Amino acid sequence: MESYNHNKQTKGVSLLIWCLSILLCATMVAFLVIGVGFMRAVEAKAQPAFREEVRNPGQEATMLPQPADTPKPDAEPEATQEPAPAPTVDPSVLENLPELELNVQEPNEIQVFSSIPDVVESASASVVGIIQYQPNLRTGRLEEYGSGSGFIVSENGYVLTNAHVVSGAAAVDVLFSDGEKKPAFVVGADVNTDIAVLKMEGEGYRALPIGDSSSLRVGEYVIAIGNPLSAYELYGTVTFGIISATAREINIDGFVNTYLQTDAAINFGNSGGPLINMAGQVIGMNSAKTVTAGYDSQGNPISAEGIGFALPIQNVIEISNIILREGEMVRPGIGVQIRTVDEATAEENNVPTGCRIEALTEGAPAEAAGLQVGDIITQVDDLTVSENDDVVDYVRSLNVGDTVTFTVYRDGETLSIQVTIGDMNKFSN
Repeated sequence: MESYNHNKQTKGVSLLIWCLSILLCATMVAFLVIGVGFMRAVEAKAQPAFREEVRNPGQEATMLPQPADTPKPDAEPEATQEPAPAPTVDPSVLENLPELELNVQEPNEIQVFSSIPDVVESASASVVGIIQYQPNLRTGRLEEYGSGSGFIVSENGYVLTNAHVVSGAAAVDVLFSDGEKKPAFVVGADVNTDIAVLKMEGEGYRALPIGDSSSLRVGEYVIAIGNPLSAYELYGTVTFGIISATAREINIDGFVNTYLQTDAAINFGNSGGPLINMAGQVIGMNSAKTVTAGYDSQGNPISAEGIGFALPIQNVIEISNIILREGEMVRPGIGVQIRTVDEATAEENNVPTGCRIEALTEGAPAEAAGLQVGDIITQVDDLTVSENDDVVDYVRSLNVGDTVTFTVYRDGETLSIQVTIGDMNKFSN
């Protein structure tokens, strides 16, 4: 009897184990089916996001095939290899340009301010940012390319700035202190003095009064206002200093002009901004291009530091009026940067005295004629060359289209090379 009961219990336990095994297997199968379904659902849900990711603008959708006739969303225009156009304006606008109505104060209107904040408050509304645009060669769309500073000189919308600030621009905006932008067109520019004239439409602009740069004295206080580094981030930066010299002959990027010298900080982005006296009058246009203070014994250029230069405002206005009156500024030139080779240098290097060519402007007459960097100019036509001014003054005395014979020393040989004089404003942008 006990054996029977024992066998019955054993069979019951076996049945229970068998049932539990079946239940466990069924549970595992169910979890497997649910898991596979869940993974497929997640993949199906994630797939559109993946497709969208590879179609983002600026990326090629090559990871997933698409029908050939289905346009890709957000596709960008095909890239263009066209070069950026030079500044252009509507010719009909240029034919009807109004005169430059300068804000010239009468003696009884001139007020010498007692503090720098008063000067800044008086002048700041007339100081502007210059934003230039050029086309993106890949997309063809106009994009901000560079910026600088400028100042309004007439109520009828004339703005002055540096030529290099708007060089190559397809469009130009004038940025005001309140963030407003107004389009302007480039009336004309002179590369030699680095002056450009812009024109905005409309009237009633607040113009800076014009001072007398010819009567400046060394030691006078001056203020520079501009937009160093960025026309947005550091708009309206003010620096203060004195006039260190009133007539410096300085070589800036190969062009020699007469400048006012100041110790007021002038950084890149200040280019084209005003230098202002304590009466709130503009007495100069700031330049922030590369300044060569001289050369060391090895012939390497020495850059000036802590020294600022500005074109005298009387010179700026004179050039601006020529641009307005003639429509352009013609500057005879050949496109070279030269350095005097004096007797000591010539003897040390066993070369003749004259002027060594340090750089050539690409596409300019000098390069086209075959002059090379390192050539030493010893004669121009019948004029023997002993210093830079001999070459510069002679070329400037000629007309565009004239032919000049340059005698140069090159690698132990003397060569004669004919160069046709060009217009620097055509090849120096």
